[in-house]
Amino acid sequence: MPNSTFSFLASESAQTTQTSQLPPWKVLVVDDEPEIHDVTIMALSKFTYEGRELSFLHAYSKAEAMKHMQSDPEICVVLLDVIMETDNAGLECVRQIRQELNNHDVRIILRTGQPSTIPEHEVMLKYDINDYKNKVDLTKSRLYITMTSALRAFRDIKKQSDLARELKELNETLEDKVEKRTAELLASNRSLREAKDKIIRQQATLVQSEKMASVGYLAAGMAHEINNPLGALKCNFAVLKDYIDSLFEKVEGFGENQLASDFTDIGELLEDNAIDLNRIERIVAALSVFNGVSDEQPREYDLNEILTTFCSEITDQKIYESPHDKSVQIMCCREQLLKVFEALYLNAKESGSEISDVKITASKSAGVVRIVFEDTGCGIEPDKLTRIFDPFYTTKPVGANVGLGLTIALMMAKNQGGDIIVASKLGIGSQFEIQLPAAEVDESFD
Repeated sequence: MPNSTFSFLASESAQTTQTSQLPPWKVLVVDDEPEIHDVTIMALSKFTYEGRELSFLHAYSKAEAMKHMQSDPEICVVLLDVIMETDNAGLECVRQIRQELNNHDVRIILRTGQPSTIPEHEVMLKYDINDYKNKVDLTKSRLYITMTSALRAFRDIKKQSDLARELKELNETLEDKVEKRTAELLASNRSLREAKDKIIRQQATLVQSEKMASVGYLAAGMAHEINNPLGALKCNFAVLKDYIDSLFEKVEGFGENQLASDFTDIGELLEDNAIDLNRIERIVAALSVFNGVSDEQPREYDLNEILTTFCSEITDQKIYESPHDKSVQIMCCREQLLKVFEALYLNAKESGSEISDVKITASKSAGVVRIVFEDTGCGIEPDKLTRIFDPFYTTKPVGANVGLGLTIALMMAKNQGGDIIVASKLGIGSQFEIQLPAAEVDESFD
């Protein structure tokens, strides 16, 4: 009978012929009797399971057993004596392995020569052991069965542990991949939004440029044609006014007459015509700007000097304060830039701001100088914000404004390689930011 049992176990253990190429199963034998160690090795010397032989470690006390368990995590099975240096040394060893080392994979088989002193069912319930055997009953065949059962259980537990660890690693990796992919998508969406905004800005710039080009083309033909008759008209008007003034003097010499009220109306009409002629003259002068802005080329200037000079000419109040005493060099056409400043300042004044509420600031970053005109006026409605640079567009009453100031300011800024950006809130005010290229060599400021 023992031989048939051994043959059955041997057939399972001989699943491969390459036993020497596989690592052995590590078995820790813990017993204070050297003879037990020798007998165990002798009985299991030919044992293999799944093509792997056994490798034995030896401990003769609980302390030695714990040293092995702490230093070698690959121990699969512990054949543990109950009574060694103390009556419960083996049971205490079980507790430390499970609780202190937190090792729940290793299979622990208790072996005792005095089973009657410790009831088996109490030990199985109280301690986390996997089998309880009497040394007397452990024949070679039974030891084979016990070892096969223990190693099979250890293999399955180890597979589950490995799978759980791999699953955890995959989950962590998946989280990282999801986070990375999410970040990539967010970055892609951000890039798309930025590209879309850039296209919208470019389209707006193109539309604005086309409008200004159309006005320029029209102005090129109109300015000269209108100026000639306008000059003659103003000259004739001046002569006519002199004649009428002379006529007034002669009529007044006759005393009261019925034409007095008519002469009063004529005087008012002449004044109105003079105002209209001056307005036409201003429009033609503004249109002439489109017919070739200037021959002035961008040069290197000190921005602080230009702003300080401009502000001193328009007001005694301090509306600009240089952030530093350093020289801030800027590439620009000085006369054109002064006209841009004037247009933005007048626009701020016309918004309803007091002079003291108009502030001018300057900054530089990434090779771009930014000059901001800020007012505390009524603000600009969002639907009108996109039209303020259109030629002849104005929110003022007819005749109060030509509607070309901001158009010319933008054109002059672009002529110098710059731009004007506007932001406004109703009831709070507006900010007009001039952006111009800084000089290559510059003591920058922020």
